Amino acid sequence: MTELGSTYNHNSQASTASIESRQIAKEFTNGIAEYNWKVDYFKFCQLLELEPGQYADDQYQYFQQLAESLTRFNAESLAKMIDAGVKK
Repeated sequence: MTELGSTYNHNSQASTASIESRQIAKEFTNGIAEYNWKVDYFKFCQLLELEPGQYADDQYQYFQQLAESLTRFNAESLAKMIDAGVKK
């Protein structure tokens, strides 16, 4: 059984996101943020085994957009989306 979290949202309502999803969301956003802080275009290409060029440029831009977009959501909101997406 999936255990619901014990945190509270901005409306002082108990969380409806599972603990597992909150952990996944937190680790994913932290990992992307840390990598974004440390990486440059050439390191990004090397990690993903891309040759510099238009495709790699696009992928790097998408990655930067992803990193920026993830800062717009807290882990609780992302966890709720994860739970909703995997709900059977």
